[in-house]
Amino acid sequence: MKEFTGRDSELKFLEQYYRRPGSQLVVVYGSKGVGKTRLLREFCRGKKSCYYLARACSDREQCCQWAGELRENGVEASKYPGYEELFSVSIAEKETEKQVLVIDEFHHMVKSESPFFEELTKFMEKRLLSRPVLTVLCTSASGWVENHLVGKIGNRAAMISGFLKVRELPFSDIRSLFSGYSQDDSVKAYAVLGGVPGYWMNFSEKIGAAENITKNIINAESRLYEEMSVYLERELREPGVYNTILTAMARDCNKLNDIYRHTGFSRAKISVYLKNLMELDLVEKVYSYDTEGRANAQKGIYRIANSYVRFYFRYLFPNQSMLQQLTPEEFYEKKVAPSYDLYVEEAYRKICREQMGREYRVVGEWLGKTGTIDIVASDGQGRIGVAACAYARVMKYEDYEWLLFSMKKAKLNCEDIRLYSENGFDEKLVRAAGEGKVKLCSIQESEG
Repeated sequence: MKEFTGRDSELKFLEQYYRRPGSQLVVVYGSKGVGKTRLLREFCRGKKSCYYLARACSDREQCCQWAGELRENGVEASKYPGYEELFSVSIAEKETEKQVLVIDEFHHMVKSESPFFEELTKFMEKRLLSRPVLTVLCTSASGWVENHLVGKIGNRAAMISGFLKVRELPFSDIRSLFSGYSQDDSVKAYAVLGGVPGYWMNFSEKIGAAENITKNIINAESRLYEEMSVYLERELREPGVYNTILTAMARDCNKLNDIYRHTGFSRAKISVYLKNLMELDLVEKVYSYDTEGRANAQKGIYRIANSYVRFYFRYLFPNQSMLQQLTPEEFYEKKVAPSYDLYVEEAYRKICREQMGREYRVVGEWLGKTGTIDIVASDGQGRIGVAACAYARVMKYEDYEWLLFSMKKAKLNCEDIRLYSENGFDEKLVRAAGEGKVKLCSIQESEG
């Protein structure tokens, strides 16, 4: 597996701020495991830099920990310094080259009533022009950054030069990371790990997706086995409520009323908890692509956004008793294998959308009250493309007819009609493609 790949645009973003005159303050955020720290390590290579990982502790202990790390690196610092001293000694005074100060998981310093940000802005103001520094504040608390950070720090938010959200890697970059994997194994692993490099690090290219899932997720001794339960308990109060809601969603309860009927929680309560899950990038609200047939479309549905969360609540959480009684291999064969190809379908649609996104500017889906369209894409200048996707089965002519029916409901007219399948197409569809009615595609061909 390659050490670093797929973050060229993010590196370019950071480099632009580094090369600007004077001092800058940038906030980098993204979900746990998405590769923020690795990105910053790559960015800091060859630059004068200082890195500190914040802890969940008091300000006094925070400063004590930071000072201890500095002293280990040969920097003089008081045993119990304040933030002002720490900022000053972290940056070499005699350096004329612009330096980089990285503070990871900085939300631990800001969420409480801490003088951290006030002291940081004072430090930045002193160094706007003289001895410039690029300060990078990094955090995995994505929703908190997007919804609460500015309100928390008030007018001092004006000191922030830019925000960078580090998102999951696209499937194409994952393929380059795991180049030794077959196409089929890559898709099946992507369905459980998504584009989170931190999860992929636990898998081995020497064994297939099924064996990796068995060995590195279902196995109680593996790091990922309790990853989600530990994460939810650390980040959220009342994990029992979140577990219930996520279990319902993993069973395809994707509307507020569906979740209400399954859980028995009030709609108001569910809405609050869904909002919290969206702030952690674990859940998303998906809206139908806007067409003239909007009267026939759903208003929006909730969907588990994190692939590992979806797998955990689809297979592991509901079968805890069986997990304790069967070997990982037996559990996979009994509970996962029979439905996994169908489970992979959602990830496959995501991969197909990514590939159509190379030709079109906007890519979404149409969610009809009757009928759906897996992919609707627009170039912003009137050209529209649509597609239906089927990963685990042969695509049939009836699928094409259903797509045409859904297009009629959506009031969509377009010439670029595609069907994606990795298991081939029936004879009638092959004839229709020969007549120019539809394009038959596979992601293998798109990559080749």
